[in-house]
Amino acid sequence: MLEMWCWRKMEKISWTERITNDEVLRLVGERRQMVDTIVKRKKNWIGHSLRHECLLREVIEGKMVGKRPRGRPRIGMLNELIEDSYGDMKRRAENRQEWRRWTPRTCQ
Repeated sequence: MLEMWCWRKMEKISWTERITNDEVLRLVGERRQMVDTIVKRKKNWIGHSLRHECLLREVIEGKMVGKRPRGRPRIGMLNELIEDSYGDMKRRAENRQEWRRWTPRTCQ
């Protein structure tokens, strides 16, 4: 995806004009893709780490011992991708074709 200033330059929109980025994207027929890119990269990284026997996989599967901190729990990297259970995601990652077909966050 091109930078926003490239789209503005192509459409000959001055920086002094009060046109929002959403309007510029609508003019050129594009949509925001940052969230999709982030989710895709997370999926690729987690799939890679789940297929290998390494320290990172042990850390992901491990449990922390001790008290939980006060306040709202942090959103982990896996929480966004886990739909049913961690075991299902792990089985899906071991089969590459099924992992590539699977698209997380399809209901949103």
